[in-house]
Amino acid sequence: MALGAIAITLMAMAPLAAVNSAIRRMAARVISPLILRRLNLALIALTLTTMGFSKKILNSSYATELAIADAPSEAVPFSFMVMGDTDAGDARNQSLKAAKSLGKNFSESFAQQIMQQSEESSFLLHTGDVVYPIGSYQNYLNGFLKPYRALLSELPASADYDSSAIVFNRALLPVPGNHDYADVSGLARWRDGILRAVCDRLRQSLNLDLGHYGGYGGEAYAQTFLDDLTDLPTDRLAAHLAMYYSAVTSDAVTNDSAVTNDAQGTNDIQDNSLSAQRSPNYCLNYRPGQFTRLPNRYYHFRYSGVDFFALDSNTWKTSAEAADFDSDQLNWLVQQLVASWHRPNTVGRIIYLHHSPYTTEESRWQQAETLWVRRHLRRVLARVAAAVNRPDPENSPWVDLIFSGHAHCFEHLHTADTGYADAHLNWVVCGGSGANLRRQRRVDSDDILENMEASGSSGRRYPKVVARSQCFIGRHGQGRKNQCFHSFIRVDVRPQQRQKFTVVPFAVTPSKTGLFTSAIAPLKTSNPCQAELLSIQQTAMNRAIDRGIP
Repeated sequence: MALGAIAITLMAMAPLAAVNSAIRRMAARVISPLILRRLNLALIALTLTTMGFSKKILNSSYATELAIADAPSEAVPFSFMVMGDTDAGDARNQSLKAAKSLGKNFSESFAQQIMQQSEESSFLLHTGDVVYPIGSYQNYLNGFLKPYRALLSELPASADYDSSAIVFNRALLPVPGNHDYADVSGLARWRDGILRAVCDRLRQSLNLDLGHYGGYGGEAYAQTFLDDLTDLPTDRLAAHLAMYYSAVTSDAVTNDSAVTNDAQGTNDIQDNSLSAQRSPNYCLNYRPGQFTRLPNRYYHFRYSGVDFFALDSNTWKTSAEAADFDSDQLNWLVQQLVASWHRPNTVGRIIYLHHSPYTTEESRWQQAETLWVRRHLRRVLARVAAAVNRPDPENSPWVDLIFSGHAHCFEHLHTADTGYADAHLNWVVCGGSGANLRRQRRVDSDDILENMEASGSSGRRYPKVVARSQCFIGRHGQGRKNQCFHSFIRVDVRPQQRQKFTVVPFAVTPSKTGLFTSAIAPLKTSNPCQAELLSIQQTAMNRAIDRGIP
């Protein structure tokens, strides 16, 4: 095999050392310079140079960085939208029945509502689970691309599309959810494989389209949103990178710098770059209407002074000792957050991911993956806190907002004094943008408790309030009083004001004439007073409620 081909094969490998098959298939569809650290750097650099790569490509941060082409160069006011878990629903759902009364499905009706409210917004975030129940090409086309065709320059003619067919005329910046990774299994996988092979042959030979395009295990998500480099021939790859990875981010952190330890390690950040040159750095140039791919399944971008960190929580929702655990991504997040705190003129920081670290939604609030994601983010923030001296600790949270999905509702939560760096933060669940909603858990309190060791307690553990639900919107009532409130969010950013972020939830409800949207009062994102938190804490201790949370 030619040396250039070997280099491309190695670079096209997944950025994770060991991941399950579904995640490996998605990770393999993006190119990552992280692999350069594990190879003969001089040999790879020489090989890529002979292939036509310039030094700007070698020194780029293209693996996890993007720049929106029309982003303002200064910190100016702007707005963006957030949605998540865009489930098309089933015929039993009352919201779907209301939509059908207008001759539309739920997704089309809901998309119309959010599009009307987002005319002045700069971009849209999606917290994952773009489609249900599995991430197939047909589900992406029928369940998302068609309903949200207003976001597209052109709708694909069929589900047999590839990445070149998808161009968004407005910036849409998602993270993958568990359903985007979902795959068929067992006998169903064999059956689907046979059907897909037969249908492919019929399309090619007789121009007869019977469906069954596949796309499971993250393949369709990658073709819909990611920059798929694996199919590019060697002689076109360098030109592709030079054309589309041309945005200059002079203050970006490159992926050639590594945090040496895992998610439970220290902050030993080392520079292992190919070159000592740190600027300019180059990254993917996201141009609405022209080129709207994402550089990876997790990434960073900056808009009007605000740093956004998009995470793939599917790969670190377990114990850190698990074989498939994605410590690379959490190390990357530590590095990026530390860099953000050192970056001048930063207005704020926003994280968004799929799995909600905090929620009181009935099916998610005590799931193991909820608790694991919470713990891993705590450790990330603890490492950031150890590396950064905040100029104004009382008024400068480590992260301004954390958006998530997975829980089928809207919810705003404040963390209390958890004893960790995730204390006094605002957590916003935006997973109510689909047809199927869930209720809040049935308990007599909006508090979230954890069993923690109290100081001076000789190892004894007590229930401690770590968060409180401030607002919950989802499924409410029973029987004839059952009501569904679907939701999305608008965030108004005002860099020059003291309260820089205003979060406005929108509730979408069914009516006889379709779906109706109304804005809810903006969230109170200031922290509850310390006295109230102490009162909440003491009440929980007095009750001695042990929820069995590890």
